[in-house]
Amino acid sequence: MYRTSIVNEVKVNSVTSASVFRSGDTEKIESYAAVLAVQRESTMFGTFNLNFKDYDLFEQKVLVPICPSVNVKKTFNAVPFIQVGKVDIIGVSSSSVVHIGSVNKITLQSRVKHIRNYMKNPFQSDEGEGA
Repeated sequence: MYRTSIVNEVKVNSVTSASVFRSGDTEKIESYAAVLAVQRESTMFGTFNLNFKDYDLFEQKVLVPICPSVNVKKTFNAVPFIQVGKVDIIGVSSSSVVHIGSVNKITLQSRVKHIRNYMKNPFQSDEGEGA
């Protein structure tokens, strides 16, 4: 038995990158985010072109486990409502979901490749330094 969700107030600052904000019952949610996050020490536009196909991370198949069979559970809810006063959300990002209500099937995937581009390796110590 489904219950009705009652939310008096929802404040959401931002929803980005294949994310979902949904109020109400949903049959299916599917979301996929592919992100190349680049941090550069120097900016020279047009000199650092990246393609998703250059990274195996974005080509790998996802192994979805086979779920065991589920015994049906019967539940009786004396109060057919779920009631919430206020929900404050700063941000929803990278294939995430804020869902008020019921959902039958949900599939979410987020793949992020972080790239740091420095002029000089910050982790390499200079010889003779401090001597």
